[in-house]
Amino acid sequence: MKHSTHLGALLTVLFLAACGGEGADSAPTDSAVSSKQLRDLTADDVQSACDSLAARVKLSKEDACEYLGLVASPAVGQPCGTVKDECLSAADEEADEQDDHAADCMPPTEHRAGCSATVAEYEVCLLAQTQRVRALTCDSELSSLEAVPPECEAVARKCPQIVAADEGGAPGAESP
Repeated sequence: MKHSTHLGALLTVLFLAACGGEGADSAPTDSAVSSKQLRDLTADDVQSACDSLAARVKLSKEDACEYLGLVASPAVGQPCGTVKDECLSAADEEADEQDDHAADCMPPTEHRAGCSATVAEYEVCLLAQTQRVRALTCDSELSSLEAVPPECEAVARKCPQIVAADEGGAPGAESP
Protein backbone atom coordinates (compact mmCIF):
# COMPACT_ATOMS: atom_id res chain seq x y z
CA MET A 1 0.00 0.00 0.00
CA LYS A 2 2.69 2.51 0.99
CA HIS A 3 4.87 1.32 -1.90
CA SER A 4 2.18 2.20 -4.43
CA THR A 5 1.64 5.57 -2.73
CA HIS A 6 5.31 6.44 -3.03
CA LEU A 7 5.42 5.11 -6.59
CA GLY A 8 2.52 7.38 -7.54
CA ALA A 9 4.22 10.31 -5.87
CA LEU A 10 7.47 9.46 -7.67
CA LEU A 11 5.68 9.46 -11.02
CA THR A 12 4.29 12.88 -10.20
CA VAL A 13 7.75 14.15 -9.29
CA LEU A 14 9.23 12.82 -12.50
CA PHE A 15 6.49 14.60 -14.42
CA LEU A 16 7.00 17.81 -12.47
CA ALA A 17 10.73 17.72 -13.09
CA ALA A 18 10.19 17.27 -16.82
CA CYS A 19 7.26 19.63 -17.28
CA GLY A 20 7.92 22.89 -18.98
CA GLY A 21 11.05 24.88 -19.45
CA GLU A 22 12.94 26.71 -16.79
CA GLY A 23 12.01 30.35 -16.73
CA ALA A 24 8.89 29.72 -18.81
CA ASP A 25 6.26 32.40 -18.56
CA SER A 26 3.12 31.38 -16.77
CA ALA A 27 -0.28 32.60 -17.85
CA PRO A 28 -3.42 31.52 -16.05
CA THR A 29 -5.32 28.70 -17.67
CA ASP A 30 -8.03 29.97 -19.97
CA SER A 31 -11.30 30.16 -18.01
CA ALA A 32 -13.11 28.14 -20.68
CA VAL A 33 -10.62 25.30 -20.11
CA SER A 34 -10.47 25.75 -16.32
CA SER A 35 -14.17 25.10 -15.96
CA LYS A 36 -14.11 21.92 -18.07
CA GLN A 37 -14.28 18.54 -16.43
CA LEU A 38 -11.21 16.39 -16.96
CA ARG A 39 -13.25 13.78 -18.82
CA ASP A 40 -14.24 16.37 -21.46
CA LEU A 41 -10.78 17.67 -22.37
CA THR A 42 -9.61 17.71 -25.96
CA ALA A 43 -5.95 17.42 -26.91
CA ASP A 44 -5.90 21.22 -27.44
CA ASP A 45 -7.39 21.76 -23.97
CA VAL A 46 -4.72 19.55 -22.39
CA GLN A 47 -1.98 21.45 -24.22
CA SER A 48 -3.43 24.81 -23.17
CA ALA A 49 -3.69 23.77 -19.52
CA CYS A 50 -0.19 22.29 -19.50
CA ASP A 51 1.30 25.36 -21.15
CA SER A 52 -0.17 27.55 -18.41
CA LEU A 53 0.95 25.21 -15.62
CA ALA A 54 4.50 24.53 -16.80
CA ALA A 55 6.30 27.27 -14.91
CA ARG A 56 4.18 26.86 -11.78
CA VAL A 57 4.91 23.15 -11.37
CA LYS A 58 8.50 23.10 -12.58
CA LEU A 59 10.79 21.52 -10.01
CA SER A 60 14.41 22.40 -9.67
CA LYS A 61 16.87 19.56 -10.26
CA GLU A 62 17.72 19.74 -6.59
CA ASP A 63 14.08 19.33 -5.49
CA ALA A 64 13.54 16.37 -7.82
CA CYS A 65 16.81 14.69 -6.83
CA GLU A 66 16.22 15.26 -3.13
CA TYR A 67 12.82 13.60 -3.46
CA LEU A 68 14.37 10.71 -5.38
CA GLY A 69 17.01 10.35 -2.68
CA LEU A 70 14.38 10.29 0.03
CA VAL A 71 12.27 7.66 -1.71
CA ALA A 72 15.03 5.50 -3.21
CA SER A 73 17.60 5.48 -0.40
CA PRO A 74 15.96 2.61 1.55
CA ALA A 75 15.77 0.47 -1.60
CA VAL A 76 19.35 1.08 -2.74
CA GLY A 77 20.85 1.04 0.75
CA GLN A 78 22.55 4.42 0.39
CA PRO A 79 21.99 7.62 2.36
CA CYS A 80 19.56 10.11 0.84
CA GLY A 81 22.35 12.66 0.32
CA THR A 82 24.39 10.19 -1.73
CA VAL A 83 21.43 9.28 -3.95
CA LYS A 84 20.62 12.99 -4.32
CA ASP A 85 24.20 13.85 -5.32
CA GLU A 86 24.31 11.02 -7.88
CA CYS A 87 21.00 12.19 -9.29
CA LEU A 88 22.23 15.77 -9.56
CA SER A 89 25.36 14.60 -11.40
CA ALA A 90 23.29 12.47 -13.76
CA ALA A 91 20.80 15.28 -14.28
CA ASP A 92 23.62 17.64 -15.27
CA GLU A 93 24.95 15.11 -17.80
CA GLU A 94 21.50 14.47 -19.25
CA ALA A 95 20.43 18.13 -19.40
CA ASP A 96 22.03 18.62 -22.80
CA GLU A 97 20.47 15.41 -24.13
CA GLN A 98 16.87 16.30 -23.29
CA ASP A 99 14.79 17.69 -26.08
CA ASP A 100 12.39 20.53 -25.44
CA HIS A 101 9.07 18.73 -25.63
CA ALA A 102 5.79 19.63 -24.00
CA ALA A 103 4.87 17.18 -21.28
CA ASP A 104 1.28 16.09 -20.84
CA CYS A 105 0.52 17.38 -17.35
CA MET A 106 -2.97 15.93 -17.23
CA PRO A 107 -3.67 12.34 -16.26
CA PRO A 108 -3.85 9.90 -19.18
CA THR A 109 -7.08 9.88 -21.17
CA GLU A 110 -8.15 6.52 -19.73
CA HIS A 111 -7.82 7.92 -16.17
CA ARG A 112 -9.79 11.05 -17.05
CA ALA A 113 -12.72 9.00 -18.37
CA GLY A 114 -15.60 9.44 -15.95
CA CYS A 115 -13.70 12.10 -13.97
CA SER A 116 -15.95 15.03 -13.08
CA ALA A 117 -13.26 17.18 -11.42
CA THR A 118 -12.57 20.40 -13.27
CA VAL A 119 -9.23 21.48 -14.66
CA ALA A 120 -9.19 24.23 -11.99
CA GLU A 121 -9.65 21.65 -9.20
CA TYR A 122 -6.90 19.48 -10.65
CA GLU A 123 -4.55 22.46 -10.98
CA VAL A 124 -5.05 23.37 -7.31
CA CYS A 125 -4.23 19.77 -6.37
CA LEU A 126 -1.17 19.60 -8.62
CA LEU A 127 0.15 22.89 -7.26
CA ALA A 128 -0.31 21.62 -3.68
CA GLN A 129 1.63 18.46 -4.55
CA THR A 130 4.36 20.58 -6.13
CA GLN A 131 4.69 22.66 -2.96
CA ARG A 132 4.80 19.50 -0.86
CA VAL A 133 7.67 18.09 -2.93
CA ARG A 134 9.56 21.39 -2.92
CA ALA A 135 9.40 21.42 0.89
CA LEU A 136 10.99 17.97 1.26
CA THR A 137 14.55 17.50 2.42
CA CYS A 138 16.61 14.39 3.08
CA ASP A 139 15.53 14.79 6.72
CA SER A 140 11.82 14.61 5.83
CA GLU A 141 9.66 11.62 6.67
CA LEU A 142 8.14 9.73 3.74
CA SER A 143 4.93 9.48 5.74
CA SER A 144 4.39 13.18 4.98
CA LEU A 145 3.46 12.11 1.43
CA GLU A 146 0.91 9.49 2.43
CA ALA A 147 -2.08 11.70 3.15
CA VAL A 148 -3.97 13.40 0.36
CA PRO A 149 -3.49 17.16 0.73
CA PRO A 150 -6.73 19.00 1.52
CA GLU A 151 -6.41 20.74 -1.87
CA CYS A 152 -6.75 17.32 -3.55
CA GLU A 153 -9.85 16.11 -1.72
CA ALA A 154 -12.27 17.23 -4.47
CA VAL A 155 -10.24 15.43 -7.14
CA ALA A 156 -9.89 12.34 -4.92
CA ARG A 157 -13.65 12.26 -4.36
CA LYS A 158 -14.61 12.89 -7.99
CA CYS A 159 -11.78 10.92 -9.61
CA PRO A 160 -10.54 8.09 -7.38
CA GLN A 161 -8.73 6.62 -10.39
CA ILE A 162 -6.47 9.70 -10.35
CA VAL A 163 -5.98 10.30 -6.63
CA ALA A 164 -6.30 7.25 -4.41
CA ALA A 165 -8.07 8.90 -1.47
CA ASP A 166 -8.02 5.80 0.71
CA GLU A 167 -4.24 5.47 0.42
CA GLY A 168 -3.12 9.04 -0.01
CA GLY A 169 -0.69 9.79 -2.76
CA ALA A 170 -0.10 12.20 -5.51
CA PRO A 171 -2.18 12.95 -8.55
CA GLY A 172 -1.71 10.07 -10.90
CA ALA A 173 -1.34 7.53 -8.08
CA GLU A 174 -3.41 4.47 -8.71
CA SER A 175 -4.96 2.07 -6.29
CA PRO A 176 -3.36 -1.39 -6.44
